[in-house]
Amino acid sequence: MTTIIYLDESGDLGWKFDAPYQKGGSSRYLTLVAAVLDTSQIAQLERAVRGLYKARGRKLSSELKSIHLSSKERAQFARKIVEIKEVHSSIEFFAITVSKERVNQAFKDHPNGLYNYMVKLLLIDVLKQHPKVDFIPDARSISAELKHSLHDYLRTELAIVGAQTQLITTPFESKNSLALQFVDIAASIVWARHEFMNLTHAEQLNSVIHAKQLFFT
Repeated sequence: MTTIIYLDESGDLGWKFDAPYQKGGSSRYLTLVAAVLDTSQIAQLERAVRGLYKARGRKLSSELKSIHLSSKERAQFARKIVEIKEVHSSIEFFAITVSKERVNQAFKDHPNGLYNYMVKLLLIDVLKQHPKVDFIPDARSISAELKHSLHDYLRTELAIVGAQTQLITTPFESKNSLALQFVDIAASIVWARHEFMNLTHAEQLNSVIHAKQLFFT
């Protein structure tokens, strides 16, 4: 079966650090999370998100953003991620978080380059293990120009390591993909651990998400 990778992020690529986040300032951290699975397992992610909508009595056509979730809902969702991993061990979750205040000026001048670099660190070792990958990043965070830049960048990095992976990059709107919404919520939980020192929900995920930190010195 074809391997599918969903990618979404939490935080922003702004650089205004002279004001608090959400009060005129940018986020201090940016987190990317990816879910790696095969086509037969997509329903597992979709079912978890559909459960949130059902509990709220909310129509699927009205997208539920991760920022709107209560602490209780985040805790329940974190437990659901753990349950999915326990039952479907072949599904993998990966995360990378950058400390933006430590990013050098060259990356600040070229934030798309930072995003691409983070994706490479997060996924290149995963991509090279599979003959074919459908890569589905959230279209909100990836412009048409960046889509091709990221796709070509990853193909070049795969060639460098001698991988024969056939990579197909197709950004989706998260409003049209419950699986992307799943990854968005997971990213928000991991990101909050760094941005707000909120360990309550993130610690549940320690055993099921392969997490990296890009904290420049």
